Amino acid sequence: MESSLWAMVTIGGPILLGIVLIFVMLSNRRHRTPEEMRRTEDATRDLYRRLDQEDKAREFGSAAPGNAKQAEKQP
Repeated sequence: MESSLWAMVTIGGPILLGIVLIFVMLSNRRHRTPEEMRRTEDATRDLYRRLDQEDKAREFGSAAPGNAKQAEKQP
């Protein structure tokens, strides 16, 4: 009895997890309007741009505008 329960958990668990992941991915894609997708893309581009600026500022030894306090704390 115990081995059949363990087999069911071992086989059924990944199958159930896969079904839930597929459902979530599909429902997430369906509920996004073109405006939401554009806003997400714009925010992602802005984030990447700011991170790139911070990385470049760190490379050249100056503090990035948003990290002035962190730069003062570092030895």
